Amino acid sequence: MLAIRLRGDPYALRLAGIAGLFADKPLTRLPGSAREFLGLAGFRGTVVPVYDLRALLGHGRTEAPRWLVVAAGAIVALAFDGFDGYLKLPPERIAPSAAGDACFHVHELARPADGALRPLVNLGSVLMAIRQRVHQDPSPASTGVTP
Repeated sequence: MLAIRLRGDPYALRLAGIAGLFADKPLTRLPGSAREFLGLAGFRGTVVPVYDLRALLGHGRTEAPRWLVVAAGAIVALAFDGFDGYLKLPPERIAPSAAGDACFHVHELARPADGALRPLVNLGSVLMAIRQRVHQDPSPASTGVTP
């Protein structure tokens, strides 16, 4: 797992859902874009839409996020504030989140050895929300993606 931070709060992402991790990638912003859409970035010769993971999880935006992950199996990148490192956790350290916890895209909680709970972001759920957004308003300026 990747241990990340959103607005200073600890979160985690499963490595299986990630094709790459990047820092300080330049973004090309598009005018009139949706709040969660940050712009376009180039990754290994491919232009990819970049979305703000904070906004997708219902948090407000602060400064520009430094880190990006490219989702495995999807041509999309997600931006976040901080990278704390890698976590290797046994299955018993991951538990379902309570029904009222955090947000729609968090279904599990990871508890590393330091004891700090990290909501585990379900990347499949996040990507589905992005796809739905694209189909609701498919204009490239709104989503960064041409369906």
